Amino acid sequence: MQHLYGNSFIVYIIMVKRNYIADIEKALKEGTEPIALLNVILGFLNFKPIEIKIYNLLLTSSLTIKQIQNLLNLSERTIRKYIRRLDQEGFIIKRVEAGKRLKYVYTAVPILEAWKKVKGKIEEIIDEITRVLEIKAVLF
Repeated sequence: MQHLYGNSFIVYIIMVKRNYIADIEKALKEGTEPIALLNVILGFLNFKPIEIKIYNLLLTSSLTIKQIQNLLNLSERTIRKYIRRLDQEGFIIKRVEAGKRLKYVYTAVPILEAWKKVKGKIEEIIDEITRVLEIKAVLF
């Protein structure tokens, strides 16, 4: 049976992700706004700061690639790369809008829906860690 993460992932969580876990704990204790907490958790799940920024922009309004490009001063290619990941992960919705020509307009899924996706990813990580620990317990 091949594991998604294995031993190296557990060490990675402990060493590298320690700051994110501390930030999450702090945000929970301080009663941080849900979007700020979601942003910290997205960082923990290896979303890049620019991906999180794009998600936050799209929470406030529906935008085209060109509009995002103008707001963030990034190339169209760069924006498309980050939009693609957010779309694949299910954090944004795209729809076609007619005008002089057809264009995609992007909107972020609501925070609660994003949280359900994040929760599922965290549960997958915990399940994998549990499988690795169970195997280790049998071996030792």
